[in-house]
Formats: sequence, C-alpha cells, structure tokens
Amino acid sequence: MHLLAGFFMVTCLVNLAGIPQTLQSWNWLLAAGYFPHPIYLLFKNLLVASLAVIAAITLWRRTVFAPRLCQVGGVLIFAWYWFDRLILSLNPLPFRYHLFPLFVSVLALSFVLISSWLLEPYMKGIVDSAEVKPGG
Repeated sequence: MHLLAGFFMVTCLVNLAGIPQTLQSWNWLLAAGYFPHPIYLLFKNLLVASLAVIAAITLWRRTVFAPRLCQVGGVLIFAWYWFDRLILSLNPLPFRYHLFPLFVSVLALSFVLISSWLLEPYMKGIVDSAEVKPGG
C-alpha cells in the first residue's frame, strides 16, 4: 500500500515540477511555436498531480473507493501520456523508438492495477459476511 501511494506521490511531484518549468520558459515556448500551447501543459500537469495526490491520500486513509480510484487514475494517466506522446506532440519517431517507453508504462500500469486489486480487501468499510455475528 505504501509503495503504491509513494508511486502516486512521485507522479504528483514530477508533474508539480513541470509547472514552474513551464512558467519559466513560457516566452521561449511561445517564440518557438511549441504545440500544444503552454496553457495545456499547465492544465495537464495540475490535473495529473491532483489526481495522483488524491489517489495517494485515499490509499493512506484506506478509504473504500481508493483501489478503484487508483485503477481509474492509472488508466487515465497511461492513456493521456500516450495520447500526448503520439498524437498531440506529432512525434515523427518510428515505432521501434517507442518500444521501451511502452514497455515501462505498461509495466507501471500493471503494477498499479494489480496492486490496487490486491489491496481491495484491506480497505476500511469492507465487511466480510463471516465476520458478522448474529445478534450483535
């Protein structure tokens, strides 16, 4: 649980670090004709950082919906990363140069999905029917 929450906190910190970098190089990005616009970078970094920190906090608090939130968040971050890398950035690299990042991101997504699924029974609010005793 702590490893998964730490994973989301690292994701949050990486995306938060992108915000001051974007603000510092704002004029350079505009002058170079960077696509998509720097506002998109701010929005993306803030949204992913917020999602990651919420997922980490819910894991540490052991809320019932934390595993599902982590799974949905992991899939959204994975899909957004690849959409951004392949479609928005207009990356001209051949497919073979995408194999290693694809392998690493699928490995990270598998870690998030499997870990979240394994943590479901340990969250607060989940009551096993065998634990409930009649009359009290």
